[in-house]
Formats: sequence, structure tokens, C-alpha cells
Amino acid sequence: MRIANRRTRRAIGSITGALALVIGLSSILPTAAAEAATEPTPQSTATDALAGTDALGAPVRLLIESVHATGKVLEIGNANAQKTEPNNTLAAAAIFTRASTPADLTSQLITAYPVAGASDTYIFASADGKVLVRNPNDSPVFRYLSISAETPTEAAGDPYAQWKAVDAGGGAVYLTNVQRDANGNTAALDMYNWKTDDGSEIQTYDQGTGAVQKWFLRSITPEVAAISGRTETRVVPTPPTSQPARYSWGTTVTMSPLTWAMPDPASWNTDGSVTITGTGIGYFGEEVPVSAEYLVGSAGDAADSALTAYAGITLKQLQMLAPTRVERPVSGSQTTITAPVTWDWSSVTDEILATPGTITVTASSSTGFAAKLVITVTATEKINIARAAGIHFKSLFGTGTGLNDGTRDKVGFSDWRSGGASNRVNPNKVTYYFDQPRQITGGAIFDQGSDSKLNVGGVTIQYRTITGGWKDLPATGIQWPYQNATPQLSLTVDSTPVLATGARAIFTNKTSSTWMSLAEFEVYGPDFAAPASTTAG
Repeated sequence: MRIANRRTRRAIGSITGALALVIGLSSILPTAAAEAATEPTPQSTATDALAGTDALGAPVRLLIESVHATGKVLEIGNANAQKTEPNNTLAAAAIFTRASTPADLTSQLITAYPVAGASDTYIFASADGKVLVRNPNDSPVFRYLSISAETPTEAAGDPYAQWKAVDAGGGAVYLTNVQRDANGNTAALDMYNWKTDDGSEIQTYDQGTGAVQKWFLRSITPEVAAISGRTETRVVPTPPTSQPARYSWGTTVTMSPLTWAMPDPASWNTDGSVTITGTGIGYFGEEVPVSAEYLVGSAGDAADSALTAYAGITLKQLQMLAPTRVERPVSGSQTTITAPVTWDWSSVTDEILATPGTITVTASSSTGFAAKLVITVTATEKINIARAAGIHFKSLFGTGTGLNDGTRDKVGFSDWRSGGASNRVNPNKVTYYFDQPRQITGGAIFDQGSDSKLNVGGVTIQYRTITGGWKDLPATGIQWPYQNATPQLSLTVDSTPVLATGARAIFTNKTSSTWMSLAEFEVYGPDFAAPASTTAG
């Protein structure tokens, strides 16, 4: 005989609540009243405990999966269960690996019979009708389980055969016996000695919080995603031929083909909603109901879309920012659908975009419906975008990140390292990467500090293209590399606007006898405080 205090557990307080709240799936097990049923005291008789509960609800088949041993389920009356007390008999309940075929899984199913009038309380029976009960309190092994000769209906009057599902958190439940044990404690189904080998016994023990007492109630009714669609008025849709069905233990099957009961063809002649029903074949060969709801109506011309951009934006950048889908109303409803659109840019040029104003672009004829894009071009200031958000600094070699702090007369970057002339870095690079494409209209680089080495000789400013390559900035009136003939470096250039994902300066030294330093590297472009943006009209 096992010793009752073979292990220590923390006590758990009273937990109540309907099973629908416990596992979030009211379809798994029917429930009665939302409040918890009062458990009988050890002295209660079956009649006292179950007054008025002489009937059972509709049975539901399920898997009872262990939280402690994921992928293993409780079975009742399996001949491969370990032998146990009393008299070295087979354990009435034991844990086994969840089967991987429909036929084998069917044999592992537990039938749960709801006890009428008792909230979240059930009779559990095996697939062949064996009812699971706790031994009576006058037994020397009252914690142990047995298989009763009672029918499920007869067990409705036996508190030892009734199990209450109690919220254990995380979608799991404790399964506690309605009849308190001989010590007046609540007895919960428990994987004895934490064993997880196939055939390991399941008995009861004082209710605690351990994973060995937590169970998932796995429904064998699959979840099937809702099917919806739209069809033009007077057009009969073709419903899908397959649909996945997911079972609560993780198995998913593709039901194909699906059989649909199509309504009278006249149903599609009126704007509105039509629901069709059908069936598919599930994992166990069972018929699984499916349904599809179709919105019937014709899609109209699109609502106007709006785009706000800054003066000087290039047509290329504007095309990148323009919406690629628009909203179209559906007749006979308040519903809209999104549809792809192609815009006709033939009347838009960079010159037009250089001036504030409003431009209207229409959808190209290939789109198949009317749509308008209203572009508002606003004036903006030129700023040092190197100081904006979403800018990331990197250098080939050197220390310091103060090249975009606005200070042009103090060293913000230095590439000194030991080793003398033979160990100088020449050329060197400093780079800004942008989180999103930005327009560049100029740049500047400085080294005017009294503490600097004033050793920068040649400079080239480049921009990073949309595809990631580097090109020289198309500066006005300057040839790259710029040759710095003055002691201090002070270079500012304007540029033809370019769309860039980064900017960098490549610089070489005047002499290898010392290192190079920089005070500031600035990149100019439109103020992104008024960014290009799109809205649906």
C-alpha cells in the first residue's frame, strides 16, 4: 500500500467557474449553471449529494491529455496499464502516448456524460463503456481508482463516479472527485509519482497545483475557418473544393472534396448576402459541417484617394508612395472591397512637382474602373536630414559619432591609430544609412576645429541608390573628388534631387604623416516633418 504523505504539495484555494470559462470552448462539454456546484461532505450520501440529478446530458467524446506529459492521454481500462494496489491488479486509468491513426485514436476517446443539475460535472467512461470511479472512503486504498460495473445512467447517482472540471489556468482543468475523501479533502486525478512512461498509473491525490493534476480536454470536433467571398449580382459563385479542419490536439486535415447544397440560382439575382452550407470528411471519416457566406453585389467606381507630398519630390518617388489599392463600394450594402489600381502618370513631371499645388491623376484604362488620386503638393524647407530620425552612422575606421550634431568647428570624428604613416587609413569613409528612402538635394562636410589635424585632402560625396549601389552625388559646379587646397575643410554643394537610402563621404589625406578628422557631415533634403502620405477619400 502507498503511503498517503509520500510527497508534499502546496494546497490550493477554492477555484470555481464554468467549464466554458476554463477552456474557452463551450462546445467541448455541455455545462449547466455557471456557478460551481457545492461539493458534498465525507458524510454525504449519494442521495444528499445528487438530489435532483438523476439524468445525464448528451454525451461528448474527447481526449483527456496530460499537461505534465504533453502528447499523452488518459485511458480507462487499458490491458497494458501497470499493475498496482490492491492485489496487484491493472490500474483502472493509465497514461499512454496519443495515437497517430484515426482508428487507434478512437479507442483512446473518453465519453463524458454531463450530470444534469451539477455544473461542470461528468461521468467518464471508456470507448467500450467502462465507468471510472474512485474507491469508497471505507477502502484502505480510497485514493485509488476502479472500473465500476455501473452504467453511466446508474453512475449519475454515485458521487464517486462523478468528476468536476475546475479551472487550472492556461486552458487546462483539474478533474476533482465530487465525493470528498476519507480525510475530508478534495481528490484530484493525478499521475502518480510523476511517471510518464506508457501504462503508468493514474490515481487521485489531494488537490494541489502540480502539472501532474492538470489536464487538457481535447474536443474531437474540429475548428473550420469561416469561408466568405463576394460575387457579382446574377453570377453564381464557385465555392471552394477543399478546406482545412484543425483538431484541438494539433492535427490538421484538408477536407477535399467538399459537398455543397447550392440554393436556387435566383438567390444570386438580388444584392445582399447568401449563405450556403455543405460538408467535408474529417480525420475520423466523420461528416464535418462547413458554410460559406457570399456578399452579392456589383463593385462600383473607387472612392477618391489622397496623397500629400512636398514640393520638389521627384516623380519616381511619388510613384513609389502612391497607393496600389483603392476602396470600391459594393451595391446593396455598406461594404467596400479593396482592388488593385494602376495610375496614369503621363501628365505629371518633376517640373510640375517642384511647385506647390494640387494635381489629379486618374486610373489607367487597364484598371477596369474609374479612380482618382488627388495629390496636394506643399511647400517645405530644406533641412539637414542627417539629424532626422531613422538615420544610422557607420565608418570604415575611426571613433566618434558627432558628425550630425550641428557643430562645424569641433572634432566629431577621428581616425587616429598607432603605427605611424604605415598604418594610416587612406581613403576612409563615413556613412549614413536611412530607414526609408529620402530625397537628397545637397550636402556639406567640414573640419574647421582648432584641435583637428586639418589633413583632409580629397572628398567625394556619394548617395546610396534604391537598389543598394553607390553613385557620386550629382552636385552643381563641382568635380569629384573635390581637392581641398585650404588648411581647413569647408565644402557645401547643391545637387540635382536624387532618391537615396543613404549617403557617405569618402576622404583622403594630404599626408600620411598624421591622421584625419572631421567636424560635421551634413546631408540636405526636404523637411520630413511634412512627409508624403496617402489617405482614402
